[in-house]
Amino acid sequence: MNWRIFSQSKLALLGLFLILMFGLMAIAYPILINSVWPRGIYDPVTGFDIHIFPHPSPPGPGHILGTDSLGRDVLSMILAATTPTFIVGLTAALSTASIGTLMSVIAAYFRGSVDLLITNLADVFLLFPAPIIMVIIGARFRDLTPVQLGLIYGFVTGMGGTTIVMRAQALQIAAKPFMEAAHIAGGGAWHIIAKHLIPSVLPLAALQMMLAVTGAVVADGFISFFGLTRISSNWGTIIYNSFVYGNISGSYGPPWHMLIPAAACFSLFALGFYLVSRGLHRVASPIIREEY
Repeated sequence: MNWRIFSQSKLALLGLFLILMFGLMAIAYPILINSVWPRGIYDPVTGFDIHIFPHPSPPGPGHILGTDSLGRDVLSMILAATTPTFIVGLTAALSTASIGTLMSVIAAYFRGSVDLLITNLADVFLLFPAPIIMVIIGARFRDLTPVQLGLIYGFVTGMGGTTIVMRAQALQIAAKPFMEAAHIAGGGAWHIIAKHLIPSVLPLAALQMMLAVTGAVVADGFISFFGLTRISSNWGTIIYNSFVYGNISGSYGPPWHMLIPAAACFSLFALGFYLVSRGLHRVASPIIREEY
């Protein structure tokens, strides 16, 4: 049933296709570097092709997207950056959904002072946008891993806007007759939360996951673009290096064959998860389904 509703949206299916495409890119890189590509030439960090001069070089045989100012293959850098991007996005998604779901169902079930405390705490976190927090922390701690960056984004987002949105949904579910029936039947607090409240908010949690991926990946790209991280395999780092080393090499501006693919990956990756979130929104919201 849910898949039928989701699949009715062509844009949602397009988003799913884009996500699968990036998944294939992440799988393709280790296969190519371990079996097809000579590591000395196609390593995204230390690779260098001595048969091409000067660098950066435009797309050509052996280097579909050309090389950067340090002689590294741009395609291998793009592919190598896909896995860390997935890690940041999925870590942020899981932590956002987990924290938002837990806080919202607890607030909706216990009400009273517990609800007030969680709501006020969420309002406080709304004052600190997750992308800004990531930039500040990334500038102070430059050795953060993709998992740590994703957890930071997920915690701030989950405790803020996600909790507020999901709390409203959880309150509606908590007022349903079947919830009162569960109380009368003798169900305990955590039994009702685990068996009735949480499953009912899962479609909305999935929607928040997709939105968190988009936000976390873009925020991570900003950190890398400003040179605030030491993570070498990142699309934002590729754009940053194209500006820095492009000027050093004396070329007129950053190489287009580095900028366009990296920027396109950012846009398409975020677009894929956003379109999937639109499809999940249709699944989670009966009102939107009735409009189609």
